[in-house]
Amino acid sequence: MHSLTIIKNATVYAPKSLGKRDLLIGGRQILAIGENIELHSTHLPIHVMDASGLFLFPGLIDQHVHMAGGGGEGGFHYRTPEISLSHLTTAGVTTAVGVLGTDGITRSTRELLAKAQALDYEGISTYIYCGAYQVPTRTITGMPRSDIVLIEKVIGVGEIAISDSRSSHPSDRDLAELASEARVGGLLAGKAGVLHLHLGDDDTKLKLLFDVLRQTELPKSTFTPTHLNRNPDLLKDAIRYGKEGGYVDVTSGIRPDEHDHISVKPSTAIRMLLDAGVNPQFITMSSDSNGSSPIFNDQGKLVAMGIGSIATLWEETRDAIVEEEIPVETAIGIVTKHVARVLKLTHKGQIKVGVDADLLFTDEKYQIQHVYAKGRKVVEDGKPIVFGTFENVSGIPGSPGSKAEAGKENKERGRPMIEHDDDDPDDFPDRDERQRKSRRDYCC
Repeated sequence: MHSLTIIKNATVYAPKSLGKRDLLIGGRQILAIGENIELHSTHLPIHVMDASGLFLFPGLIDQHVHMAGGGGEGGFHYRTPEISLSHLTTAGVTTAVGVLGTDGITRSTRELLAKAQALDYEGISTYIYCGAYQVPTRTITGMPRSDIVLIEKVIGVGEIAISDSRSSHPSDRDLAELASEARVGGLLAGKAGVLHLHLGDDDTKLKLLFDVLRQTELPKSTFTPTHLNRNPDLLKDAIRYGKEGGYVDVTSGIRPDEHDHISVKPSTAIRMLLDAGVNPQFITMSSDSNGSSPIFNDQGKLVAMGIGSIATLWEETRDAIVEEEIPVETAIGIVTKHVARVLKLTHKGQIKVGVDADLLFTDEKYQIQHVYAKGRKVVEDGKPIVFGTFENVSGIPGSPGSKAEAGKENKERGRPMIEHDDDDPDDFPDRDERQRKSRRDYCC
């Protein structure tokens, strides 16, 4: 039996400011928004949460997550790990889109799809792009178009690399064909059908994309170029592209550090885009989480390696509000409502009646306190309360120290473990049992 949750006295940004409001959640949806919501004469259990003093935002949508791992530049030991459920939720992310990246050889779109299915089961909403850096790109069915049409979680093609030494250096015709595959697949399936483009450091910047748009009738809404704050010159090209009505995606995981002296801090990049006159509805931000972050010198030699963090998405959103003084509604829309519109996720990215109850609560300093995903509380007081299946390895049957816990509920894992029962049917019968089950009686 589903319970009902009433959230009281939250300061709501939907992302538009609604002031202090109560919310009623039932199942995975928001059922009502108003003042002083009260329920009487219901047979369902009711949980009441007092959100006084807390901001309430839509859960974040991250359209670029290497959820099954990525990387590999520098050798097999640089393959980055899969992301865990609690890493996503404690960062405020309730919807994630998976990508492959550089390695389309030892990683596969099938593997990515399986990881997305797992995270969805564990608690958040997930989608994927089919493909990798390479052209021809990696698919499940053999064609990007049929992947989008036939596989529910596939909403586009990507990340396809351009302006990067690690790309396949696709021609304008190659890119146009891929974009057409994505667009037509989206039209047939009623999905976004976008082509998600990885931008590197090459001097060509967005030239290939401008060429394709000039030579074809493809709409700009087909393309979602990302990593546009990688260097100042690329950001200038992105400003031009955004002012012409194209989507521009800033990467929160690309920011200056001891090895990277040329990237533009994401929150600063957003301020520059806005100041240049780019409509905020065309600006989005994603993390590039769990992707490798290689630094190459002028001779192309790998000199440093990092890994993208999902936490940067909220960190840079907070910096946009606090340091860059971008209005709260605008900053929140860049990681919620605008992303949902680009990807045609009509049930995501907003706080309104009928959409999924993906909710992010922060204190007045914008520190994450609580998170709901699909109507379920997954983070409380800044700590995860729902974990991925294998996050707590010591609590998994068969692992060291687990036998005493078998069959008991482990609240940290969020689901009961299964105790072995000798009376249960055995999926792996011994030889005598197999022979007995295989005997047949024949009549004469």
